[in-house]
Amino acid sequence: METSEFLDYFIGKLHDDVADALEGLNDEQLYFLLNDNSCHAAFHAWHVVRTADNVINFVCQDRKPPVWMRQELPQKWNLPKAAQGTGMELAEARALRVPSGAALIQYTRDVKDDICPYLRDASDADLDAITKVAQFGEKPKLWQIGQTIVTHGNTHLGQLKMLRSAQGLSGDAM
Repeated sequence: METSEFLDYFIGKLHDDVADALEGLNDEQLYFLLNDNSCHAAFHAWHVVRTADNVINFVCQDRKPPVWMRQELPQKWNLPKAAQGTGMELAEARALRVPSGAALIQYTRDVKDDICPYLRDASDADLDAITKVAQFGEKPKLWQIGQTIVTHGNTHLGQLKMLRSAQGLSGDAM
């Protein structure tokens, strides 16, 4: 299996799993807080998708505008233009609101459809090229993708599934 096939499959699956974890949630379930130190499902999903959108589009594709900007979602959703959740204060993350679960699912699918062609077609030489992500410094694109999307994204997916399970919804066994 080529590295690009691996990335296309597993990052595509991550986006499908995030969309599935949001499916059918009403606002109460979407913004459910497990305890005083937790964030809600909407934040976790938004953060995963915004991060993938930024890293694959803006970072890996030489500052290609993310779907977030091309669809004018900061204005439409009344959310920050550049922020994607990293380093956000807990109170700010908990206050974050999206128009609806359905809108967040659509954004998740739009980002998957936008980034997967790049992942599918990326050469090993392109993935070995050095790029910078503020939190991790200068590393090969493959390392940045693995750290910020595959590893970190699946951590948040686990949190989404746990939030579903804590509310008596299907979650852990999804």
